[in-house]
Amino acid sequence: MKWFKKKDEQSPSGPSGNKRLTEEQKAAREEAKKLALKAAEEAKRVKAEKAQKVRDKASRSSAENRAKIAAEQKKERAEKNATGKILRDIISGRFLTGDGVIAHIPFLLFLCGIFLANIGLGYKFENIEREKMKTKRALEEVNAEYKTLMSDLESRLQQSRVEQAIVDLGLEQPLSQPILLDENEDE
Repeated sequence: MKWFKKKDEQSPSGPSGNKRLTEEQKAAREEAKKLALKAAEEAKRVKAEKAQKVRDKASRSSAENRAKIAAEQKKERAEKNATGKILRDIISGRFLTGDGVIAHIPFLLFLCGIFLANIGLGYKFENIEREKMKTKRALEEVNAEYKTLMSDLESRLQQSRVEQAIVDLGLEQPLSQPILLDENEDE
């Protein structure tokens, strides 16, 4: 793809060749070399450990070998299976004896107190709701009684009923207006 690029007539002037590194860059390069050496040594050590395990397994008899391999695999599975361990700790109660739990006992007691308060408030609000319903029923009864009494009073206060009650008492309804007397005229 070089033939697509247009060549400049003027080439950059300056020294060509390797760039000189600063002291910081040299130190960084040395540090990277040290880290690479440490990583190589660690890999070599891990490889040697694996080789030793293989040699140990090869030196055992086949029955011994199978038993130990099965035991090691079981142990590795148990270590990897964290949920099983947690479940066993919960069922056995071992998690309650740890230092972390003992250190958090005040917080756990606080949570229990809040939980109990929540339950108590639930019962209290249920009782309040029952009282509210009783009061509402009583109010409806009183309201119905009030309406009954008001209709009875309205019917008694009608003009025809009042006239009939006056006649039963032996009184007459006046047909003319009453006369007002002044206090000062009689003296």
